[in-house]
Amino acid sequence: MAMIRVVVAEDHHLVRQGICKLLEDGGDIQVVGEADNGRDAITLSRSLRPDVLVLDVSMPQLDGLDTLAELKATLPNQHVVILSMHADLGIVQQALRSGALGYILKQSVAGELLAAVRTVSNGSVYLSAGVSQVLTSGVYVEKSQGLLDRLSPRERQVVERIVEGYSMKEIANSMHTSVKTVEKQRRDAMRKLDVDNTASLVRVSLELGLTTGKKGIPSNG
Repeated sequence: MAMIRVVVAEDHHLVRQGICKLLEDGGDIQVVGEADNGRDAITLSRSLRPDVLVLDVSMPQLDGLDTLAELKATLPNQHVVILSMHADLGIVQQALRSGALGYILKQSVAGELLAAVRTVSNGSVYLSAGVSQVLTSGVYVEKSQGLLDRLSPRERQVVERIVEGYSMKEIANSMHTSVKTVEKQRRDAMRKLDVDNTASLVRVSLELGLTTGKKGIPSNG
């Protein structure tokens, strides 16, 4: 089994140690680098090319959101999980708009970080339950009227499964079609909803009121 290579960026030493131990204890994850500021997180990501960067929002020199934006400019395919103390709507929206695939709250990190890293390493989206609730609470009803109706039934099915956290291969298998077809339907849905990455597709879909039985985005049940 291939190990998931992870860089952890967190400025509090004891917190970072705890995160690294939790990840290493997962058995399928290897922490290959640690950073205590945004600049070092970018340098390590560029040199080590980890499968996932776990990135704290509040850090010195360069905060998590600025780090994410700068990193994505040169490494657009880098998979990132954002860690935060708060599910602030504006911060969540900015993180997903900038291309983060995961956003989890620190208070639930012990129960969700492993799942988030594993999900994001496959290119799928993982949001803490509190985060998805914040996004859906920010629904802009007027704009949502008819906007999701732009999607064909198959495109909407694809979007729903992406929101649930399924990979392209899993979606293709569940819909009895090819990965190539699913990827085209995802691109068409992104164009119709005016977004340019998967994380933003999930953000907009949740804001528009799309809710499903979630896989990658857990419920409190």
